[in-house]
Amino acid sequence: MKRPTLFIALFFVLSVSFSQQKSLLLQPSANGRFLQWSDGKPFFINACTAWTLTYAYSDQEVKDYLDNRVSGKFNTIQMSAVFAEIVKTMADSAFLNQDILQPVPKFWDRVDWVVKQATDRKLVVAINPIWKYSLNEFIQASGPEKCRKYGQWFANRFKDNPRVIYFIGGNSSPEPVRTELDAMGKGIQDVYSGKALIAYHSETDQSSLEACPDASWISLNLTHAYSPVYSKQYPYSENYDNWKAFPKTPIHFCEGYYDFGDAKKYDQNGISGSWGNRFVLRRQAWWNFLSGGAGNAWGAEGIWHKDHEGQTWQACTVYGSSKDMGILKQLTDKIKWWRLQPDIGHQLLVGGFGTYMTDDFAVCAVSDNGSLAVVYTPVKQSLELRLPDYGQHCRLRWYDPANGKYSKIDMRFPKKKKKSVIISTPGLNHSGSEDWVLIIEGSRLK
Repeated sequence: MKRPTLFIALFFVLSVSFSQQKSLLLQPSANGRFLQWSDGKPFFINACTAWTLTYAYSDQEVKDYLDNRVSGKFNTIQMSAVFAEIVKTMADSAFLNQDILQPVPKFWDRVDWVVKQATDRKLVVAINPIWKYSLNEFIQASGPEKCRKYGQWFANRFKDNPRVIYFIGGNSSPEPVRTELDAMGKGIQDVYSGKALIAYHSETDQSSLEACPDASWISLNLTHAYSPVYSKQYPYSENYDNWKAFPKTPIHFCEGYYDFGDAKKYDQNGISGSWGNRFVLRRQAWWNFLSGGAGNAWGAEGIWHKDHEGQTWQACTVYGSSKDMGILKQLTDKIKWWRLQPDIGHQLLVGGFGTYMTDDFAVCAVSDNGSLAVVYTPVKQSLELRLPDYGQHCRLRWYDPANGKYSKIDMRFPKKKKKSVIISTPGLNHSGSEDWVLIIEGSRLK
């Protein structure tokens, strides 16, 4: 008689545990600066971009790719359900008779399966219902009413999966289908009673809220910067602008330069068109993180555009830049990153930070209670820091962004206190570049 009783008790505990896990939802924090689970645990987005995952990968490749991303410390996958950039007839595969309200069951069963494979591995999926860039005519022909119903239909497929979040658009400003896309976003929010996490993915140098300032359905603000040699915006400058302009919406750097491995020859700046080398991708990630970013996305050409020009998706997963994203995530797992605020006015990093809107600019963030500061410099610098009592109450360490190792800084204090201290970078990091992360811990940095 004891075994059935024990079994029932165990079943009850497991059922309650599953129910509690399922009920956790991602949502903006109370101050609007980051994402958190509904139990209050902060969530830093570390995303891998796989726009074509739902159709370009075999079943086994989907499983292998997702397992690899989990082991690489990625926690989010960015994908698109209907992505016509590679296969131009994608809309015909997804919808009967060019009708957005006539979905093809086989196509959508595959989308559902891929999403479930990801979320079953405890990954978050940021999914786009239809990629705008090459489908303006199709979206416009559908009209606002159908687009709203499509948004509702799409959201209803995933509403019971707490690890699914959304974005509208796709590498393009809303025109000429702003009204239709606005309706689609509202359709998704209809299903979630206004509590869905949704963003707009706009063109380079334009955030979600810069593109759609009046969109009441946006609850996550995507920034996006990789114009040729950053001619308009840098990741940090776009984040700074959005941190100040939209203080109640978390920032996620959704797209920047992609790694193309050895298929491209990079110039002296590490850039070739829309692609960057390991250093460029690592630099944009740290720039984003310490300028207000609550999430970062990494991309490789051979992953989003599977096996492009001989760069297999498997090879892409072992790029140095992919490993660097895990090293950044390693740090966010150890510190209270959600308390960091960008030092836009240079209250702590007062000198030696390079020149704004150039490649040598160093960024700094300080926690709201003054107990932690993190500085990233992309080049050899002598950083001037305004520390209390010349740093006697602080611990300073270098963090190598290429291997995650710490090194101590030997502080020597003069008899006469000074207003600032100068710390010089230690030379080459593990990858042979000169970018470094400085971590400052103390009781009173502000």
